[in-house]
This record gives sequence, C-alpha cells and structure tokens, in this order.
Amino acid sequence: MPTTEEKIQQQIDENPVIIYMKGTPKFPQCGFSGHAVKFLSETGIDYAYVNVLESPSIYERLPAFSQFPTFPQVFIGGELVGGSDIVEELAANGELVPMMQAAISAS
Repeated sequence: MPTTEEKIQQQIDENPVIIYMKGTPKFPQCGFSGHAVKFLSETGIDYAYVNVLESPSIYERLPAFSQFPTFPQVFIGGELVGGSDIVEELAANGELVPMMQAAISAS
C-alpha cells in the first residue's frame, strides 16, 4: 500500500496540471480555491483536481510534502506553481496557458 506521499507524487506525475483544492471545480468550498479554478478553467485546458476535504491524509500531508502551507496548491509539469494569487498573476501576464500547454505536450 503506497504512503500518502507516494500517492501525492503519483498524482502529480500522472497529471500535467493538477490542483489540490477545497471542494471541486464546480463547487469550490473556499474562495481561494474558487479563484484559482476560475483562472485554470478560463484557459480551456483540461486539468485534474483533488478535493482535499475528501482526502484527509492528503490535506494533512501535502503542505509538508510541497513545502507550501496553504490550499489551493497548483502543480504544472510536476512542479508546484503556487496558490490562487500566483495562478492569477500567471494568467494576467499571459504565462499560464503556455505553461499548461507545455506540461501537457511533455506528458
């Protein structure tokens, strides 16, 4: 049985773009998660998500794994990008779509 950290790493490895969030893209359960999903969804590019409220072990372990204390956490191409503020900034300066496309192309 894989450890929680191994499960997280597998999710990141298998999904070029993944957001660990509170709730789901259709029903975010925190403003920051909703904000990040808005910008990811506006790209029109598919992404995966994990509802950390339904995965208590991931909710508990991800901050130590990623060295990032809050949710949401967005990973693109296997790398932590950051939370909703960073995703918004990348969208505003035109970097989000190319980053997501590059990660998907590389997968």
